Amino acid sequence: MMVSSTSHHFTPLPSEDTHIVVDDQDENHPTPIRSVDDILDVLLGRVGYGRFHTTLLILCGFGWLADNMWLQTVAIILPRVQEHFQVDDKWIGTLSSSLFTGMMIGSFFWGSYSDTRGRKLPYTMTLAITSVFGILSSFAFSFWSLCVLLFLLGFGVGGNMPTDGALYLEFLPREYHYLLTFMSVFFSFGAVLASVLGYIILPSTSCPEPTPENPFPSCVLATENRGWRIMLFSVGIITLFMLAARSFCLRLPETPKFLLSNNKHKETIIVLQDIAKMNGNSYVDIQASDLHGDHHDNNDGGDNEQDGLLATTHFTNKSADQGSTDTMTPSLSSADMNSTQQYQNDNRPFDEEIQNANSILHADDESPSPPPLDTLNSWTILMSEKWRLTVFLVWGIWIFTSMAFTMFNVFLPKYLETLGFDGEAVPTRKDVYWDYMIYSIAGVPGSVMASYLIETRLGRKGTMAFSAFGSALALFLFSIIDSRITMLISSSSVSFLATLLYAVIYGYTPEVFDTAVRGTAVGTASGLGRVAGIISPIVSGILLTISTSLPLYVSVIGFIIVGVCIVLLPYETRSSK
Repeated sequence: MMVSSTSHHFTPLPSEDTHIVVDDQDENHPTPIRSVDDILDVLLGRVGYGRFHTTLLILCGFGWLADNMWLQTVAIILPRVQEHFQVDDKWIGTLSSSLFTGMMIGSFFWGSYSDTRGRKLPYTMTLAITSVFGILSSFAFSFWSLCVLLFLLGFGVGGNMPTDGALYLEFLPREYHYLLTFMSVFFSFGAVLASVLGYIILPSTSCPEPTPENPFPSCVLATENRGWRIMLFSVGIITLFMLAARSFCLRLPETPKFLLSNNKHKETIIVLQDIAKMNGNSYVDIQASDLHGDHHDNNDGGDNEQDGLLATTHFTNKSADQGSTDTMTPSLSSADMNSTQQYQNDNRPFDEEIQNANSILHADDESPSPPPLDTLNSWTILMSEKWRLTVFLVWGIWIFTSMAFTMFNVFLPKYLETLGFDGEAVPTRKDVYWDYMIYSIAGVPGSVMASYLIETRLGRKGTMAFSAFGSALALFLFSIIDSRITMLISSSSVSFLATLLYAVIYGYTPEVFDTAVRGTAVGTASGLGRVAGIISPIVSGILLTISTSLPLYVSVIGFIIVGVCIVLLPYETRSSK
């Protein structure tokens, strides 16, 4: 998408690995060496967008769908689980908090793991763990065993947000970065799918509802209140199908940005050429000179190889007689390039091609690749003066968004069951699940609208600020409703605006950070959001005992704080191209 505007200019976050070199054509104007992200942006632009990226959009979207699908599932079954195990109001929030605790640990673990070990394993393992413990949770024999199983489930599903977004971004040409925001439509579909299943399953498979004639109906829990178990089992099977799709529909390679960051140049070339081939662009020719870096001769004191930075912004080879202080990356011979081209015309999976190419080209590797950036170095960069403000503000956005939305969302089904208006009949469970389904569906346009608004004059920051302050206003209106129709309108507005906010947050966070620290940064932010999600249901349960409107007022304040943090962000990541 090509956008021209002067109101927001793309200001990349300063990188610790930026250097200055002098271009031979203009020695008086030093030009900055581009980072790994800049190199790959150029090369991914040459590869283009096609079938590979569309397939990966759907498969990565499954992870985001699973995240929200499980969150909404637990929220929907909460009243039925409370009834089944006779749990007191002050403890029922522990169920959601257990899930959020697992998600928090999963966010930290899988985010850091993906930076140091690669994105591929988290891509499959997160859904594998989720599906296994999701199915097992349907057989829980007590409330606390269900909490433990949901904690383990959360460890898996919590890794999807930090890893899937970073993975997709690192395969995506820069002009298509808005698709990362669009991918949040899967997050909305997760809520819709859970609410549709709840509407279909729960009314007929739960204990009988109280009526004026029979205010305390009897219920055989083992047979009449099995709907929540069916719900958990069904969502677990759906997650298993998504895992199967990831495993068999696309043999995913490691991301080229991760490979290049770790000086795996030959694998980077093969992955990029194979993506181009899958996209129907067989004429892309990427040479080793396109991955130009700072390399020192082995007789030069043994300095380590630099992190794959360009020696010039023109992707050209500077010879020693031109005065360059950087030497060329060991290039592929013509025979080697012919071998690489032969792999491009083969239909074998990415992993096999990379393994064969490594064995063929191994003789050219005179210097070992440096180890991946460790977690300590990632934190050192994130806490540097240039990054610190952005990191803290992003953390604040994730924490208070999660707190505000969770306080409203987790208890909404229970809140709707106790809601009554003068002159209106008390809603049945089927009415409640219908209202909740409308609430979930209202969020879908928010994701689509977000992918458009971020490329307008509003940019990422303006869109987030609009949705944060708008969510606060909609929540305040919800707190003063006096009829069912105004309740539906205000709650649907909250769903639309909060989903729009989340959509941009999920795209902005990996976009603003560089490859070397992206997984750690996003994983930490997501993890802190989960911490807020752990605390919010418990606090909300306590506040509900004081006043039903008190959690709503706290959510309003939370969204206002989010809006302030967004306004203070120093970087707008929308390209001015």
